[in-house]
Amino acid sequence: MIMIVIRIFLLFLVLTTCTLMGFAYGGRYGKRVTVLMALHQAIRLLETEIIVFANPLPVAISNISKRISPEINGLFKIILDEMQNNQSGDLYYSFLKTTDYLEKTCLLKADDINVFLSLGKIIGKTNRNDQEQQFKHVYNELDLLILESKEEKNRNEKMYRSLGILLGLGIIIILI
Repeated sequence: MIMIVIRIFLLFLVLTTCTLMGFAYGGRYGKRVTVLMALHQAIRLLETEIIVFANPLPVAISNISKRISPEINGLFKIILDEMQNNQSGDLYYSFLKTTDYLEKTCLLKADDINVFLSLGKIIGKTNRNDQEQQFKHVYNELDLLILESKEEKNRNEKMYRSLGILLGLGIIIILI
């Protein structure tokens, strides 16, 4: 009797583990959408601070850090720290330091990261009108990436969740 209970418990554990793995992997697609939308909002706030209020970048980042999501706040904190420690004076290198963070923590793809890095190439190097146009270009790119990530989420999230459950059930059938 005890062996049956232990076996049922282990089979349930296998099903639960596989299901959680499927949900975790499928959840990555939802997180990408959320981070891209938060990044879009943060860049809008940054544009307001730079273009409208004419604040220098460190002040602008400090001002927006209280109004953005924790993942994006961490991103701008890396940029701010790197700006203060960077001796070359090139802002793009500060943006480059965020690549690993964007990839591993924020789960962004290379295209998403390149759009964000393009922002580092233009801030502070051109006049206000050019910067405004570049911000608009970044918004358009982010909008396209958000649409693409939503389609990917709709297509893949449910599939990976279902695959997790099916994998667990398949293993259970094999073990029985």
